[in-house]
Amino acid sequence: MNYLWGVMLQLKRQGIPEKSIRFQMAHEFSTYMELSTPYLNQIELEEGSVIEVNPYYRFYNIFKDLFQPDLEEFSTLRGNLFHLILHQLAQNDVLSGMTKEEYHKKLLYQDLMEDAFGTKAKESVILFDGEEREVILSGLLKQYETGSSLDMFKDMMEALIPNNIVYHSNQNSYEILVYIGREKDKTIIAKMDFLVKMFIELPYHVDVFYNYHFGIVEIDETMVIDEITLC
Repeated sequence: MNYLWGVMLQLKRQGIPEKSIRFQMAHEFSTYMELSTPYLNQIELEEGSVIEVNPYYRFYNIFKDLFQPDLEEFSTLRGNLFHLILHQLAQNDVLSGMTKEEYHKKLLYQDLMEDAFGTKAKESVILFDGEEREVILSGLLKQYETGSSLDMFKDMMEALIPNNIVYHSNQNSYEILVYIGREKDKTIIAKMDFLVKMFIELPYHVDVFYNYHFGIVEIDETMVIDEITLC
Protein backbone atom coordinates (compact mmCIF):
# COMPACT_ATOMS: atom_id res chain seq x y z
CA MET A 1 0.00 0.00 0.00
CA ASN A 2 1.50 3.28 -1.13
CA TYR A 3 -1.54 5.53 -1.57
CA LEU A 4 -4.78 6.39 0.22
CA TRP A 5 -6.86 4.41 -2.26
CA GLY A 6 -4.79 1.32 -1.42
CA VAL A 7 -5.81 1.61 2.22
CA MET A 8 -9.50 1.88 1.36
CA LEU A 9 -9.42 -1.11 -1.00
CA GLN A 10 -7.57 -3.22 1.57
CA LEU A 11 -10.17 -2.35 4.22
CA LYS A 12 -12.87 -3.50 1.81
CA ARG A 13 -11.04 -6.77 1.06
CA GLN A 14 -10.67 -7.52 4.79
CA GLY A 15 -14.20 -6.42 5.66
CA ILE A 16 -12.99 -3.75 8.11
CA PRO A 17 -15.27 -0.68 8.55
CA GLU A 18 -13.65 2.43 7.09
CA LYS A 19 -14.70 4.51 10.10
CA SER A 20 -12.67 2.26 12.41
CA ILE A 21 -9.31 3.56 11.19
CA ARG A 22 -7.75 6.95 11.89
CA PHE A 23 -5.56 9.04 9.64
CA GLN A 24 -2.76 10.94 11.34
CA MET A 25 -0.07 13.36 10.23
CA ALA A 26 3.13 11.32 9.93
CA HIS A 27 5.86 12.19 12.45
CA GLU A 28 8.54 11.01 10.04
CA PHE A 29 8.02 10.36 6.36
CA SER A 30 9.73 10.03 3.02
CA THR A 31 9.20 12.80 0.48
CA TYR A 32 8.69 10.05 -2.13
CA MET A 33 5.88 8.17 -0.38
CA GLU A 34 2.33 9.07 0.66
CA LEU A 35 1.89 6.54 3.46
CA SER A 36 4.29 6.13 6.34
CA THR A 37 3.74 2.48 7.31
CA PRO A 38 5.80 0.50 9.86
CA TYR A 39 7.32 -1.53 7.01
CA LEU A 40 7.40 -0.91 3.26
CA ASN A 41 5.62 -4.07 2.09
CA GLN A 42 2.78 -3.92 4.61
CA ILE A 43 -0.44 -5.38 3.22
CA GLU A 44 -2.75 -6.38 6.08
CA LEU A 45 -4.56 -3.85 8.27
CA GLU A 46 -6.21 -4.22 11.65
CA GLU A 47 -9.43 -2.68 12.91
CA GLY A 48 -8.60 0.52 14.79
CA SER A 49 -5.33 1.05 12.91
CA VAL A 50 -3.71 4.48 12.85
CA ILE A 51 -2.54 5.33 9.32
CA GLU A 52 0.25 7.92 9.17
CA VAL A 53 0.17 10.03 6.01
CA ASN A 54 2.52 12.46 4.32
CA PRO A 55 -0.07 15.05 3.17
CA TYR A 56 2.47 17.04 1.17
CA TYR A 57 3.04 14.24 -1.34
CA ARG A 58 -0.15 15.04 -3.28
CA PHE A 59 -2.13 17.50 -1.18
CA TYR A 60 0.34 20.26 -0.36
CA ASN A 61 -2.06 23.06 -1.32
CA ILE A 62 -4.67 21.72 1.11
CA PHE A 63 -2.44 21.11 4.15
CA LYS A 64 0.43 23.60 3.70
CA ASP A 65 -0.87 25.88 6.47
CA LEU A 66 -2.30 23.28 8.86
CA PHE A 67 0.91 21.99 10.45
CA GLN A 68 3.30 24.93 10.36
CA PRO A 69 6.16 24.48 12.90
CA ASP A 70 5.17 27.62 14.82
CA LEU A 71 1.55 26.48 15.26
CA GLU A 72 1.06 25.17 18.81
CA GLU A 73 -2.59 25.94 19.55
CA PHE A 74 -5.59 23.71 18.81
CA SER A 75 -3.48 20.62 18.10
CA THR A 76 -6.42 18.28 18.83
CA LEU A 77 -8.74 20.24 16.55
CA ARG A 78 -6.18 20.27 13.75
CA GLY A 79 -5.62 16.53 14.17
CA ASN A 80 -9.36 15.80 13.96
CA LEU A 81 -9.73 18.08 10.94
CA PHE A 82 -6.83 16.30 9.24
CA HIS A 83 -8.47 12.94 9.90
CA LEU A 84 -11.83 14.02 8.45
CA ILE A 85 -10.31 15.63 5.35
CA LEU A 86 -8.14 12.55 4.68
CA HIS A 87 -11.18 10.27 4.89
CA GLN A 88 -12.93 12.37 2.24
CA LEU A 89 -9.84 12.52 0.04
CA ALA A 90 -9.47 8.74 0.34
CA GLN A 91 -13.09 8.25 -0.74
CA ASN A 92 -12.52 10.55 -3.72
CA ASP A 93 -9.36 8.61 -4.53
CA VAL A 94 -11.27 5.33 -4.75
CA LEU A 95 -14.15 6.78 -6.75
CA SER A 96 -11.85 8.45 -9.25
CA GLY A 97 -10.54 5.04 -10.27
CA MET A 98 -13.86 3.21 -10.15
CA THR A 99 -15.74 1.87 -13.11
CA LYS A 100 -19.47 2.45 -13.32
CA GLU A 101 -20.07 -1.16 -12.26
CA GLU A 102 -17.83 -0.87 -9.20
CA TYR A 103 -19.60 2.31 -8.15
CA HIS A 104 -23.00 0.64 -8.45
CA LYS A 105 -21.75 -2.37 -6.47
CA LYS A 106 -20.57 -0.03 -3.73
CA LEU A 107 -24.02 1.56 -3.51
CA LEU A 108 -25.71 -1.85 -3.59
CA TYR A 109 -23.55 -3.17 -0.76
CA GLN A 110 -24.30 -0.02 1.22
CA ASP A 111 -28.03 -0.72 0.78
CA LEU A 112 -27.51 -4.27 2.05
CA MET A 113 -25.68 -3.02 5.12
CA GLU A 114 -28.43 -0.47 5.82
CA ASP A 115 -31.16 -3.17 5.85
CA ALA A 116 -32.70 -2.09 2.53
CA PHE A 117 -33.18 -5.81 1.75
CA GLY A 118 -34.08 -6.72 5.32
CA THR A 119 -32.14 -7.58 8.46
CA LYS A 120 -31.74 -11.27 7.52
CA ALA A 121 -30.13 -10.35 4.20
CA LYS A 122 -27.65 -8.10 6.00
CA GLU A 123 -26.81 -10.82 8.53
CA SER A 124 -26.41 -13.42 5.78
CA VAL A 125 -24.29 -11.49 3.28
CA ILE A 126 -21.52 -10.95 5.87
CA LEU A 127 -21.15 -14.74 6.11
CA PHE A 128 -19.53 -14.63 2.66
CA ASP A 129 -15.92 -13.47 2.34
CA GLY A 130 -14.84 -10.41 0.34
CA GLU A 131 -14.39 -12.18 -3.01
CA GLU A 132 -17.71 -14.01 -2.61
CA ARG A 133 -19.49 -10.72 -1.89
CA GLU A 134 -18.07 -9.33 -5.13
CA VAL A 135 -19.61 -12.31 -6.96
CA ILE A 136 -22.97 -11.68 -5.29
CA LEU A 137 -22.98 -7.95 -6.08
CA SER A 138 -22.01 -8.59 -9.72
CA GLY A 139 -24.80 -11.15 -9.95
CA LEU A 140 -27.39 -8.77 -8.49
CA LEU A 141 -26.40 -6.02 -10.93
CA LYS A 142 -26.63 -8.43 -13.86
CA GLN A 143 -30.01 -9.57 -12.58
CA TYR A 144 -31.26 -5.97 -12.50
CA GLU A 145 -30.17 -5.58 -16.13
CA THR A 146 -31.44 -8.87 -17.55
CA GLY A 147 -34.09 -10.05 -15.08
CA SER A 148 -34.18 -13.11 -12.83
CA SER A 149 -33.32 -16.50 -14.30
CA LEU A 150 -32.53 -20.00 -13.13
CA ASP A 151 -29.21 -19.76 -14.96
CA MET A 152 -28.24 -16.83 -12.74
CA PHE A 153 -29.12 -18.83 -9.62
CA LYS A 154 -27.08 -21.78 -10.90
CA ASP A 155 -24.11 -19.47 -11.56
CA MET A 156 -24.30 -18.15 -7.99
CA MET A 157 -24.52 -21.68 -6.59
CA GLU A 158 -21.53 -22.84 -8.63
CA ALA A 159 -19.41 -19.87 -7.52
CA LEU A 160 -20.41 -19.74 -3.85
CA ILE A 161 -21.55 -23.18 -2.61
CA PRO A 162 -19.08 -26.07 -3.11
CA ASN A 163 -20.27 -29.57 -4.03
CA ASN A 164 -23.82 -28.75 -5.11
CA ILE A 165 -26.20 -29.94 -7.83
CA VAL A 166 -29.27 -27.94 -8.93
CA TYR A 167 -32.20 -29.84 -10.46
CA HIS A 168 -35.24 -28.47 -12.28
CA SER A 169 -38.20 -30.81 -11.81
CA ASN A 170 -39.72 -32.28 -14.98
CA GLN A 171 -43.05 -32.87 -13.25
CA ASN A 172 -43.43 -29.38 -11.82
CA SER A 173 -41.84 -26.54 -13.80
CA TYR A 174 -41.81 -24.32 -10.70
CA GLU A 175 -40.00 -26.81 -8.44
CA ILE A 176 -36.23 -26.53 -7.91
CA LEU A 177 -34.31 -29.23 -6.02
CA VAL A 178 -30.83 -28.50 -4.67
CA TYR A 179 -28.40 -31.09 -3.32
CA ILE A 180 -25.46 -29.93 -1.19
CA GLY A 181 -22.89 -32.58 -0.28
CA ARG A 182 -22.14 -31.46 3.27
CA GLU A 183 -23.65 -31.53 6.74
CA LYS A 184 -26.37 -28.99 7.43
CA ASP A 185 -25.44 -26.14 9.82
CA LYS A 186 -26.61 -22.61 10.58
CA THR A 187 -24.10 -20.97 8.26
CA ILE A 188 -24.93 -22.94 5.12
CA ILE A 189 -28.66 -22.63 5.82
CA ALA A 190 -28.37 -18.84 6.13
CA LYS A 191 -26.30 -18.64 2.92
CA MET A 192 -28.82 -20.74 1.00
CA ASP A 193 -31.79 -18.74 2.32
CA PHE A 194 -30.04 -15.57 1.15
CA LEU A 195 -29.30 -16.89 -2.35
CA VAL A 196 -32.83 -18.21 -2.79
CA LYS A 197 -34.35 -14.93 -1.63
CA MET A 198 -32.13 -12.77 -3.83
CA PHE A 199 -31.97 -14.86 -7.01
CA ILE A 200 -35.16 -16.97 -7.19
CA GLU A 201 -38.37 -15.23 -8.19
CA LEU A 202 -41.96 -16.22 -7.51
CA PRO A 203 -43.63 -18.64 -8.11
CA TYR A 204 -40.58 -20.96 -7.98
CA HIS A 205 -40.17 -23.16 -4.90
CA VAL A 206 -36.77 -24.45 -3.77
CA ASP A 207 -36.15 -27.57 -1.65
CA VAL A 208 -32.61 -28.01 -0.33
CA PHE A 209 -31.16 -31.41 0.66
CA TYR A 210 -27.94 -31.75 2.66
CA ASN A 211 -25.44 -34.58 3.04
CA TYR A 212 -27.58 -37.36 1.54
CA HIS A 213 -28.80 -37.13 -2.05
CA PHE A 214 -32.46 -37.78 -2.80
CA GLY A 215 -33.37 -40.85 -4.79
CA ILE A 216 -34.03 -40.55 -8.53
CA VAL A 217 -35.74 -43.49 -10.21
CA GLU A 218 -33.58 -45.27 -12.83
CA ILE A 219 -30.39 -43.57 -11.64
CA ASP A 220 -28.73 -46.32 -9.57
CA GLU A 221 -26.11 -44.05 -7.95
CA THR A 222 -28.91 -42.15 -6.15
CA MET A 223 -30.83 -45.24 -5.01
CA VAL A 224 -28.35 -46.70 -2.50
CA ILE A 225 -30.09 -47.92 0.67
CA ASP A 226 -29.29 -45.87 3.80
CA GLU A 227 -27.56 -43.24 1.65
CA ILE A 228 -30.54 -41.39 0.17
CA THR A 229 -33.13 -38.86 1.30
CA LEU A 230 -36.78 -39.45 0.45
CA CYS A 231 -38.69 -36.51 -0.99
